[in-house]
Amino acid sequence: MNVPIGVAVVVAVLLAVWVKVAAVLGMPWFVGMIGWACYVAAGRKMKGLSQVVAAGVAGMAWVAALDMAALLSGHEELELVAVGVAALAVLLESRVSLLSYIPAGLCGIAVMGAGGPMGLMDIPGNTKLGLSFVIGAVLGFVAEWVGGMVSKRPAGA
Repeated sequence: MNVPIGVAVVVAVLLAVWVKVAAVLGMPWFVGMIGWACYVAAGRKMKGLSQVVAAGVAGMAWVAALDMAALLSGHEELELVAVGVAALAVLLESRVSLLSYIPAGLCGIAVMGAGGPMGLMDIPGNTKLGLSFVIGAVLGFVAEWVGGMVSKRPAGA
């Protein structure tokens, strides 16, 4: 079987397994798909994986810290400023190689910022969001690796 078919089969199986495992663990499987998509778009391989995880988690951390500042100020309506400043931080930090994949940082902001300032109080839920994003990126890496292995033909075949 050729490499694209091998990868496609592995992706289908891993995705089905991830949806089931995520449901059992109460994790949002679709956030994992955002991480997976960022991994594929980042050019794949270990460099893409490390950049997606670092930039995505950094985006989550920026929006969480800035949403918390808005919440503590007593002005939840400042969330729009918090999201804007978080995006600015993601763009500025992209000068650092490990944090240079801007789409993952922006997706991290969207994933964590979706709950707004009050959503920050859901620590278990936010932990699941972050883990789902990271697991999705790792699954993308695993799918590429395993898909390549199952696609290789034995010598002389």
